[in-house]
Amino acid sequence: MRKVFSLISVITVILFSCSKDEEITATEIAYDYAGLEVGKYVVYDVDSLTHNDFTGTIDTASYQIKEVVDSKFTDLEGEEAFKIIRYRKDHDTLAWNLLDVWSSKITATNFQKTEENIKYVKLIFPVKLDKTWNGNAMNNNSEQEYIFTAINQSETIGGIALGSVLTVLQYDSPEKLLTPELFEEKYARGIGMVYKRSLSLSRGSFSGPFLGYDVTMTLSSYGG
Repeated sequence: MRKVFSLISVITVILFSCSKDEEITATEIAYDYAGLEVGKYVVYDVDSLTHNDFTGTIDTASYQIKEVVDSKFTDLEGEEAFKIIRYRKDHDTLAWNLLDVWSSKITATNFQKTEENIKYVKLIFPVKLDKTWNGNAMNNNSEQEYIFTAINQSETIGGIALGSVLTVLQYDSPEKLLTPELFEEKYARGIGMVYKRSLSLSRGSFSGPFLGYDVTMTLSSYGG
């Protein structure tokens, strides 16, 4: 992290040299929103709805996902990254089962997370309200504009009071009746992601059944 911290110092000097109207405080750089520290973990309650347009039914499932910051490694770009081990269990009485392994890293300007071998730019730094970026800048998917819609907010998520939460709107479909889509994530200082909504539905007519999914991940506990 030596390279990153030296860059932080340079960025801080530049930011404080701006005019008063453009000034961004060092605390708004906010690398701690990523929650990347070996040994930390977050447990999520997951509620999943799958819509079947052929049968007109909705399949529901509830389970838990646990993400553990397992260890550091040097990635293919020669930079420090973190291995994220993910577990799943369907009931509180069952043991955790290995689900998959992802990775994350922080650079001087962004927080990246590789999910199912696809790398996304989850956050950019400094954190600033209404700031936008391309979340797909590091993969082959089409450009997708992310935006900070709230920063440094007090929120209660999953029954847990959080002092500083930011919200990233990844996509909100303008067509609510035929193709409602909403992708949004929330991050808390020192914890990482604490909420995620993935809604993607479509139908052929205003009266027809939907096809797609609606998955919500909500903070249940954290530690480390």
